[in-house]
Amino acid sequence: MSEQQKISFSVYGMNCASCASTLTKAFETLPNIQANVNFSLEKASLTFDKTQLSEPLAPAINQILLDKGYQTDYETLVFNADWSCASCVEKTVKALKKHPFVIDVKTNLITKTLYVETLQSLVNAELIQTLIAISPYQLEQKDNHSSQQKLINKQQQEKRLFRREKISLLLALLLSLPFCIAMISMFINDTQLLSPIMQFALASPIQFLIGARFYKGAWQSIKNYTTNMDVLVVLGTSAAYFFSVYSMLSGHHTHLYFESSSLVIVLIRIGKYLEFKAKKSSSQAIASLNQLQAIDAQVKKGKVFKTVLIEQVQVNDLVQIAAGDKVPVDGVIVEGSSYINESLLTGESKPILKNTDDTIYAGTINGDGTLLIKTTAVNEQTKLHHIISLVESAQMSKAPILQLVDKISAVFVPVVLSIALLTFASWMLIDGNFEAALLHSVAVLVIACPCALGLATPTAMVVGTGLAAQKGILIKDLNTLQMAHKLDYIAFDKTGTLTKGKVGLEKVTALDSDFYPILLALQTASKHPIAKAVVEHCQSLEVEPKQLTNIQSIQGEGITATLNGDNVYVGNEKILTRFKVDKATQLATHAINVAEDDNVIYVGYKESIIGFFLIADQLREQSQQAITDLQKLDLSTLMLSGDKYQVVEKLSSELGLDGFYAQQSPQQKLQHLSRLQQDHLVAMVGDGVNDAPALAQADVSIAMGGGSDVAKHTASMTLMRDDPRLIAVAIKLSRYTWRTIRQNLFWAFIFNTIAIPAAALGYLNPTLAALAMTASSLMVLGNSLRLKTSQSSI
Repeated sequence: MSEQQKISFSVYGMNCASCASTLTKAFETLPNIQANVNFSLEKASLTFDKTQLSEPLAPAINQILLDKGYQTDYETLVFNADWSCASCVEKTVKALKKHPFVIDVKTNLITKTLYVETLQSLVNAELIQTLIAISPYQLEQKDNHSSQQKLINKQQQEKRLFRREKISLLLALLLSLPFCIAMISMFINDTQLLSPIMQFALASPIQFLIGARFYKGAWQSIKNYTTNMDVLVVLGTSAAYFFSVYSMLSGHHTHLYFESSSLVIVLIRIGKYLEFKAKKSSSQAIASLNQLQAIDAQVKKGKVFKTVLIEQVQVNDLVQIAAGDKVPVDGVIVEGSSYINESLLTGESKPILKNTDDTIYAGTINGDGTLLIKTTAVNEQTKLHHIISLVESAQMSKAPILQLVDKISAVFVPVVLSIALLTFASWMLIDGNFEAALLHSVAVLVIACPCALGLATPTAMVVGTGLAAQKGILIKDLNTLQMAHKLDYIAFDKTGTLTKGKVGLEKVTALDSDFYPILLALQTASKHPIAKAVVEHCQSLEVEPKQLTNIQSIQGEGITATLNGDNVYVGNEKILTRFKVDKATQLATHAINVAEDDNVIYVGYKESIIGFFLIADQLREQSQQAITDLQKLDLSTLMLSGDKYQVVEKLSSELGLDGFYAQQSPQQKLQHLSRLQQDHLVAMVGDGVNDAPALAQADVSIAMGGGSDVAKHTASMTLMRDDPRLIAVAIKLSRYTWRTIRQNLFWAFIFNTIAIPAAALGYLNPTLAALAMTASSLMVLGNSLRLKTSQSSI
């Protein structure tokens, strides 16, 4: 039986989209592995069938990363082991190395300590429990850092890396400043300020220290029989540098281009620094979600509360949450009430009052009350972790447009190398000027960096999915984000989608003063949804129930009881027939006309009707605005419901839908969607188990956050709060994102289409080429980040 699993991990050291493409191909050489490496996010994801793994996976991943020259985050798990001899150690090592996620196992028999190395992203409670289970000898994990502490450590590591980048860039700027001054001097009065030796002394550390990362990246690329941006930079700057060295040693001091090679490297390093900052900003949504997790929790141990790490909290523990604290786990309130701020988790701006038996979620913020909760989900099972996993999965997936861009990027560098060679050969044939041929070919190499093309799509997609998550919309894959902007129809289920899925009372008519006391008494003991709605309604009126005896439920009719020896009852028309009540005559006496509708519930005393009410699924307050918002986006709306024709028609008319189909079975909903899909792209919105087939059929499927697990697993998009207005928000985000992608690709292609010929024809020198190339990458990144500023209009 197939057991599909997906893992993801960080990858550091990639310099352009072609690096990601090369690494993807390398991972896919592993048996039965589907890989995706995202340059913008610096992450890789592998999908595989656990039953088809022929060798441990983590060591294979580690070896590929080492061979290709990239890095990732590792973690060493430490255990106390119950060993007595070297044979025990050997058996334990042999058993643990069979686990697919174990890279290496080291031991110390004297201290009875076991060290298991793995990828940091693979470490969770399940892995630790599995390692303990497969060990032939008892293991006990030593306390490790909490997941939140690991996140803090990683952020500190990134800050150190960022600081080193700033220092390196500052050094580059100081070394290149004399070149800038000299160029200005040459432009103003044709005076050469720097001697050849001084130029050589300034250019050499820039070339081989500041530019070392480009040489390293180029060497790794050539070792792997591929070409990337680093190859272009190294070829171009090295040609200018070594030609200048040759000219200097030959005494031709007028033919030095040290400033060109140096300024190209410095400008590209400036671009990489700014690109690094922008990429971190584009993936801020994941970082923000990770920071919602608490580090520890107050867990009841006996009669006292103790502070324990969040990883040590278990299901059914009693956890106390003080006012203003983060909620550490998912749980049900046992004692207390408080307003909970769920804005960062669901996008709901107003704090929500939570009382006993209400569910609260990890990552939300407690208000001014102290709560005692019983945990229902911890660690990887919490809603917060599920949301983070979905957002990460969406950002790592590839939309069709991304796959096209990857194919273009893969052939881009070889084509540019060919153009550079052709440029050199052409200029040599035209006038035989080696210097001119060299400079023009170097300009081609520098101007044609594929960064802008590689960043055009993923950065916009990452920002788009991140914004969606912040607004309470979970998008499972980028294909959904790409498809949503092209939708023509939005099809809705009724119950639980446009309505609350909760029975409510309408048009309550009391014909006797005993109506409410008898009704409340009859319904108090019932567990039926109608009874619950009745009790809530009566309690809101502060009604005191009558004292009844002999309460009985009659299947398909209602409830009967005795009041002072006389019959009282509540139910549909069948129960009136049972007690020989002439409905028509009695209603006519009161000049009341009731439509023939099974949704009318009557209350009787002796042989008289003392009141009645209609039961109806309550319309969501946001549904009307949701339909209006969608129609403003030129989308057609319709309802596919299993409810009765009259109910569906009335609701459709009230909301102003463009069409409806009533009394529909799941199969009939599928048929309607299939017919629409022949000429249109259709989204389906639902919440129940019976909606799952239609959700699977639709081009874009949207599940309500409060719906069934089946619906949410089937849907490609989930609304984290039950607000149908978010559908229009998701479509607007898709349109904004897609517009940004098209703008990015347009400018990236136009830039290369114009710039490469300009460089080849001699209109750009290497320094201007570097400046233009850096500007193109930053323009694409800046345009993607503009999505964040457009959210106010969404």
